[in-house]
Amino acid sequence: MNISTRQLLAFLAVARLGSFTRAAEEIFVTQAGLSLMLKDLETQVGARLFDRTTRSVRLTPAGESLLPTVRSMLTDWERATSNIGRLSAEAEQQVTLAATPLIASSVLPQWLQDFRKFQPSIRVRVADLDRRQILLGIEAGEIDLGLGAFFKPAAGIERQLLATFPMVRVSAQPAGLNARKSGAGSRVHWSTLADDHLLTLPNDNPIQKLVDAQLRSLDVAPTRNGALQNIQAIIAMVEAGHGVAALPAFVVPACARYEVSIQTLVDPLVPIDFFVVSKKGRQKTELAARLIDALGKHFRMIAKSAGS
Repeated sequence: MNISTRQLLAFLAVARLGSFTRAAEEIFVTQAGLSLMLKDLETQVGARLFDRTTRSVRLTPAGESLLPTVRSMLTDWERATSNIGRLSAEAEQQVTLAATPLIASSVLPQWLQDFRKFQPSIRVRVADLDRRQILLGIEAGEIDLGLGAFFKPAAGIERQLLATFPMVRVSAQPAGLNARKSGAGSRVHWSTLADDHLLTLPNDNPIQKLVDAQLRSLDVAPTRNGALQNIQAIIAMVEAGHGVAALPAFVVPACARYEVSIQTLVDPLVPIDFFVVSKKGRQKTELAARLIDALGKHFRMIAKSAGS
């Protein structure tokens, strides 16, 4: 049996109006088209549904029996489609945004505060995860957008560049010196790291790999003492005077909470791209596009400040 919603609507219209002509006008079909729909419906249910004369159209006993069921079916259908539309509208107003703990704690709070001033109806749910968890969440469809310095393309993941940051040297702020902590301010050669005690990330971390490759290319070998998993822990250790760090300039907002100095590493200037990632092939909603645009402006502002 292959009964359509349109056939059921035609059946109800004729039953209520008692006229094929008026029913056809109400559901915007020709009278011939209406007659064909109802004839097919009668064939499928195996009974005549209307008694038709030149003066009136009346339900047969079979039609009377069918009428309450059709009304209930269409009411349930309308309620279900209405709920789906409401849920879809609500889903379009909510986005899950994932970032590493450093970005989630130092950049997103201020960005989200500014974003809500202009888009108060949009709910952004922030998740603080490591890079691998972000990619897994994107692939599983649990996360809409992710933020990070994703160095290599990943299968099923689409990268969109937000901003490019230089590498910076983070050091303890000298006593009595009013250093500029919110921006790079000054520049220093990579070669100066030769005289430093370098606090590092694990050797397999992509950022650390970039730093190590640059140091090798310049034949610079600073002293080291182990590695820390967390960038915020490195910054805290720098503040306490346990060494210096070479990190991407997207750490600048996090560094503002510490008594540290920041200098852009040059000769050469080493760029790190910062991306927003999403599931490849998944159509971006207008909301996601607005979020990406707002995030791009915010991160480019940080990059400009860090490189000034």
